[in-house]
Amino acid sequence: MVTGIEMTDDVLNHNNGECKAYLKGKMTQNMILKKSDVENPKRLHRIYSNVCRPLDIEGYSQYQYFVTFIDGFSHYMRVKPIKNKDEVS
Repeated sequence: MVTGIEMTDDVLNHNNGECKAYLKGKMTQNMILKKSDVENPKRLHRIYSNVCRPLDIEGYSQYQYFVTFIDGFSHYMRVKPIKNKDEVS
């Protein structure tokens, strides 16, 4: 497929013919668990939150960000639009 490149014995016998990049690409990862191993025994025990970066367009009433709150027990989620990041609290 390629002309003008000479392959030496040193290159051909490197790592018994195994390509490190190829082997790394074929490695498998651990499975992602369907359930969390973190215990959330009751509602509001643990709340997960995230703030979205500024949006490319302004939303209704000039909201540029939004913040999410997710209850770890019930998985109830609330999304709140905000104008500035200091409104998160």
